[in-house]
Amino acid sequence: MSHRSSRRRKHRPNPDQKEEPMSINTEFDKIFCLYGKKYALPKLFLKAVGMVESNLNTRAYRFEPKFWEVYLAKNPEWQNRNPELVSASFGICQIMFTTSAMLGLTGNSDEEIAESLYNPVININLGAKLLKKIHEKTIKEERLDIKYCLNKWAICAARYNGGSIKNPDDQGKLRNQLYVDKIFKIWYDLRQIENECPDE
Repeated sequence: MSHRSSRRRKHRPNPDQKEEPMSINTEFDKIFCLYGKKYALPKLFLKAVGMVESNLNTRAYRFEPKFWEVYLAKNPEWQNRNPELVSASFGICQIMFTTSAMLGLTGNSDEEIAESLYNPVININLGAKLLKKIHEKTIKEERLDIKYCLNKWAICAARYNGGSIKNPDDQGKLRNQLYVDKIFKIWYDLRQIENECPDE
């Protein structure tokens, strides 16, 4: 992606977009099924991540000023671009702009890329793709689930939200355990009232 001008414009969700109340059976279930199957993830786990991250709000947006200060402000690739775009998370799975670049999302401008992250198909695809990459690294390569006797999906959820550095730590503790607990509570609740994806 090309560098953007240092001129900064605010990027906010469409004010005309009304957030619908969350329901158990949603219009997004087919998307969760599609990418759950594609990346070999439990559909209801993926959905639980979306519910915790954004309450399934397609226009969810969060600016991350600390991330900008620590990682991007002095980085030549990012420092002349709009912080409210490149240091923010978007959509149902709250995909960070920089993460979307790492996962291969491109566009003609930063504004176009940011807007595309509100698309639930693109967003859930990237969220599932990221979880798959985390799973492959932590379970297949590092075998942390065996080393620390941790649930593999707990590790994936923790690293999805809080990164991989010292997560788990040397004692096998996840530093964002409360986030993981929220995911697992919703995942459990969903499994009481919903099924995983039907067979093709």
